Amino acid sequence: MDGYEQTMMRHYALAALKAPRSREAARPRRPDRQLAKWLVDNALRLGCEPPDGIDPDVFDMTVGRVDRATWAAMGPLLDQLGGTRPPVSSSPLQKRLDWLCRTLSLGAIDAEILALCVRVTLFRPLNGLGGAIAQNYPGHDEINVTAMAALTGRPAEVLRTRLRPASPLRLLGLVDDRNGGDYAPTKTVMRIARMTTTREDSLRRALLGRAPRATLAWEDFAHLGPVRDLAERLVGAALRDGATGVNILLHGAPGTGKTEFARTLATRLDASASFVGEADEDDGEPTRQERIAAFAVARALAGRAGRIILVMDEADDVFAGVDENDGAKRQGSKVFMNRLVETTEAPTVWITNHPERLGPAVMRRMSLAIRLREPGRAGRRVMLARIAAQRKLRLESADLDRLCALSAAPAILDAGVRAAKLTGGGVSAAELATRSIAEAMGSGPATVGLAAPSFDPGLSRADIDLAHLADRVAACPGRALSFCFHGLPGTGKSAYARHLAARLGIDVVERRASDLLSMWLGATEAAIAAAFEEAADRGAMLILDEADSFLRDRRGARARWEVSQVNEMLARMEAASHPFACTTNLMDSLDPATLRRFLFKVEFRAMDWSQARTAFRRYLGAEPPPALDGLDRLTPGDFALVARKAALLGERQPDGLLALLRAETDAKPGAARAPIGFTR
Repeated sequence: MDGYEQTMMRHYALAALKAPRSREAARPRRPDRQLAKWLVDNALRLGCEPPDGIDPDVFDMTVGRVDRATWAAMGPLLDQLGGTRPPVSSSPLQKRLDWLCRTLSLGAIDAEILALCVRVTLFRPLNGLGGAIAQNYPGHDEINVTAMAALTGRPAEVLRTRLRPASPLRLLGLVDDRNGGDYAPTKTVMRIARMTTTREDSLRRALLGRAPRATLAWEDFAHLGPVRDLAERLVGAALRDGATGVNILLHGAPGTGKTEFARTLATRLDASASFVGEADEDDGEPTRQERIAAFAVARALAGRAGRIILVMDEADDVFAGVDENDGAKRQGSKVFMNRLVETTEAPTVWITNHPERLGPAVMRRMSLAIRLREPGRAGRRVMLARIAAQRKLRLESADLDRLCALSAAPAILDAGVRAAKLTGGGVSAAELATRSIAEAMGSGPATVGLAAPSFDPGLSRADIDLAHLADRVAACPGRALSFCFHGLPGTGKSAYARHLAARLGIDVVERRASDLLSMWLGATEAAIAAAFEEAADRGAMLILDEADSFLRDRRGARARWEVSQVNEMLARMEAASHPFACTTNLMDSLDPATLRRFLFKVEFRAMDWSQARTAFRRYLGAEPPPALDGLDRLTPGDFALVARKAALLGERQPDGLLALLRAETDAKPGAARAPIGFTR
């Protein structure tokens, strides 16, 4: 045993012998048999000669004080134990403990408690000394207050005060309360205690860890807009000036790149991102207290460790209960946790999927909050190319176009590319894996963000030049665009909306009435709000099909909820800064107030003869018969449906194809019907 640690063990043994008498007593009183036995058994460890003439069986007698004869025989041992010895330099363990106490500004009593807890855990003989003093001793790596008082010479009441939940030892996560008055050092403390180095710079590096390498580039987060660059300037200034209390909150759905953004930000600023409290010393899942301890140590070190950015993932777990009104439910001190945030010495990034769980007190102490959302199609393409290069998966330009049409978070796209690389399945495997993960996460299949390439505005007829409108929309610098597309079913209203999104280079969030309407009071309004918010977050075009279902004229409403649904829609439409389009077959049923919310109101009509002939050739692969001109109210949807039906029936003759088209037009409402009954 190290000379210093031997000295500390003698110090604890002497303190135990004198308790509870005055510390100034020249000679300790006769101890209990357990303590006397411990002294004899550990004489050599204490640096003393074992006493002679003591019958070992004397310690097996009933509990109580050791007899006078045995006590007299232990005299030489006691003289050696209390004798003067040359001073010894601090042990490596003590140097590490001193460094930790200085770093965290612990007082003398707290330092004594922490050192004793650590030594009881590290040195089994010292743990046995605690057991020789206190009844019902916990053993193993714990020590109770009774033994702690005997070994330190501090009154038990003082020690209990220093071990209350609001004390530094507990708030900083240095000591665990094992219940029943038993305490033990946390894994964070024991990790420091067991290190082999005493160099402060080495200790700092070991605790702060090495920064994981960023896999994405700064350009991959261009979809975040100006707030991305503000984060760079803010954290950069904090690193340059040594400003304290700079906190950045990253929030958003899982897989949107929050952790990767933190790494990329650090790389951008030539700094190291230290992810704090992700695992305990055994690479297991740390407790909340252990995570707080790791952060408390890291924040004290980071200010003196160069260009460090602290990162705390799953931040809502750390702040759980901080804003609870019931003090009994609150874990830790609200004031302490708030100060922990506002006085952090290094810029700190807090990551969460649930910002609402942090509470207003914590949120007010954030310097900047960034909501990570899925990148648009252009951003996904750039990101996919970089991911594929890193995974060493070769993807052609057409493959990238195919994959980036899937609206999925960066982490999901990365998983898809990895699956394709491992299986050798190429773009098909990447697409299948991406879709499967999106479904498992509850977001449904990854949606195709662009219109189908077969869509041709020339085959749809409207009261405005659709091709010219698409050109003007694509050239428009703003995004507060709103459209109402109305007319016959199958005329291409929804398809044209997706075509506009493709011209704008943005994704589509498409909702039907069945996606939004609910039997529960207020649920429809919430679904409408969520649809607009999702489109805003993703910078996408919102397409609402069958809009007449929730934009009906309020004058005919029979229930209050019918009015509130329309009111919610009108408010969201008025405030939208992203493109949205509503489609309906029942324009006359819409509430009059909706009309001024639409920048463009476009009526889609049936095809003219020229368009019908072109569609016949394109969809059905045959020359149109002359009788085609006799069919009215044909739409692109009719031709698409007949093409599928003809393929199934094996019909290829123009007259047979024409008959299928006629059946579709005859089935439409308002079509001329053959008279019922017999005719002559």
